[in-house]
Amino acid sequence: MNQLLPPIVCCVDDGYVRPLSVLLQSLAMVTPDVRLLVMHEGLSAHSRKVLQRHGHRLGLDLELLQVRTSPSGPVSGWVSKAVYLRLQIGEAVSQHEKVLYVDADTLALRDLRPLLLTPLNGAALGAVRDPQNPVIGTGIALPGWAELGLPRGRDYFNSGVMLLDLPACERQGLFTKARRFLAEHPDDVLLWDQDALNVAAEDRWLRLDRKWNTFGISALAIQPGYRHDDAEPYSPLATLLADEPSAAILHFAGPAKPWNDDYPLCPLRITYRKMLRSVLKAESDESW
Repeated sequence: MNQLLPPIVCCVDDGYVRPLSVLLQSLAMVTPDVRLLVMHEGLSAHSRKVLQRHGHRLGLDLELLQVRTSPSGPVSGWVSKAVYLRLQIGEAVSQHEKVLYVDADTLALRDLRPLLLTPLNGAALGAVRDPQNPVIGTGIALPGWAELGLPRGRDYFNSGVMLLDLPACERQGLFTKARRFLAEHPDDVLLWDQDALNVAAEDRWLRLDRKWNTFGISALAIQPGYRHDDAEPYSPLATLLADEPSAAILHFAGPAKPWNDDYPLCPLRITYRKMLRSVLKAESDESW
């Protein structure tokens, strides 16, 4: 293992063990020498065994870290309170100077070493602007922005992929501020910890290339009723669609997930299901 590379951190509950296993499958193909730290609040014994076996099978250095969330904010739709485990990264893995947080509903399609070695130049975090909610005042990001005194038009990042300088996070109080915001304004968030992190970061974050967090927009855009009007001036739909072939990290954000049968028939589904089949085949093997 390359000990010079910062580790990748993921946060899951039992419901996201299978997607994380698929992410591991993809990571082993493009960046096999990275260390994985998997934070959870109480995975079942079966889930822990599944992840450990996949890590061993793929030759990945994988460690499970049980943590306890602080009082969390609201949850809805396709998420659980596990999203708030991200706000414990500073304490849970404080022995590391730098980590890359990655959501479990992603695929790694290209070598992640260039991202892992990207200098943050004093910023607490590096992230990609959210393609559907690119600035405050568009989409559903921080709907109470005016009452909260936040500037309309300020860039808004997606928290599904974050490169974190943990000492800088501590100095800036990033996670403490985010948890405080959730405690004081639980009715002012629609995008959970992501809203809180954007408030806490105060626009002091490094803009990463879109290839490091490329949304699977093509599958979303063919859904009935999909709207991109607010985001279009900042993140043109044609640009986002053109980004997909060069994605380094493909992110299946939102309620439509490629492991579900109702995910649209499209190239993204084929790409994901190829990885999923490898995971299922391994789990069905007699030696598993």
